Amino acid sequence: MIRLLTSCWSRLRTTEEARRNVTILFIGLDNSGKTVLVEAFQRLLPSRIDNCVQSGLTTLLLDEYEVSIYDLNGDRKGRETWPNYYARAHGLVFVLDSSDIERMQEVKIILTRLLSDKRVAGKPILLLANKQDKKNALLPCDIIEYLLLKRLVNEYDSLCRVEPCSAIRNLPRRNHQPIIKGLRWLLALCTRQPPPISNIPASRHSRRCGERCSSDRY
Repeated sequence: MIRLLTSCWSRLRTTEEARRNVTILFIGLDNSGKTVLVEAFQRLLPSRIDNCVQSGLTTLLLDEYEVSIYDLNGDRKGRETWPNYYARAHGLVFVLDSSDIERMQEVKIILTRLLSDKRVAGKPILLLANKQDKKNALLPCDIIEYLLLKRLVNEYDSLCRVEPCSAIRNLPRRNHQPIIKGLRWLLALCTRQPPPISNIPASRHSRRCGERCSSDRY
């Protein structure tokens, strides 16, 4: 029994030591559903047993990663604090409300300011196109055009992926798989040196009338 417990503890300690620590910022405008998405990750993924209580900070475990997530306020005053976190982040998740077309111009301005910051330039960004369940939600391919994403990520040498999602409390687990897939993509890029970007190809995805386009990545 003692030998068995020792073996189990040794494997557990090795697993903990092998985990890669990654820090991710969750940002986006107010009312984008950002915090609901963070709560979805908290339900879907295990957290550290010794997770310390700190406002806006969550530490979750996914595959070989230990992920520290900072959920930053998206109102005007909260956005002023974002730059204080840029240097410590390995990657970013930007959440936007796909159904709020009136604020797309504001999103574009903020994204441009974000990507142009030298502490962010070159870091991977996962853009979660939230509220796809809304009737008037923009498709990911339309969001790419609205925000001029291809030009932005080329100009500032950042890798970007757009993942459609719907952050609804008590949504079945299977409906949240796109955000887990997107997070895995982000973590993989955070822990390896991404290749230089010479040109961003146009989206390979086409859509018919009324058809949702799948995630696009550059």
